[in-house]
Amino acid sequence: MNYSYEEFIEDLDTGREIHFIYRNENYYIGAGTGRFMFWKFYDPASEILGEDGEDLLRKVILDGKQIKEVWNLLEIDGIF
Repeated sequence: MNYSYEEFIEDLDTGREIHFIYRNENYYIGAGTGRFMFWKFYDPASEILGEDGEDLLRKVILDGKQIKEVWNLLEIDGIF
């Protein structure tokens, strides 16, 4: 799937949910419940909340880097 970071930002801002895989771990990011949220599947302690998409993306760190910095290493698993 040729899915750009810009499309990802747009989808996040419009309330869509994105499932992705990073280093063989499954993650969720989205605003499907009306709240901007991120978590690693099966790890409730990993949950991060954001005021909006931009705030959430600023808080989400994977291996010491923001999603934008590791974008090419992500495998998009689903967009809802």
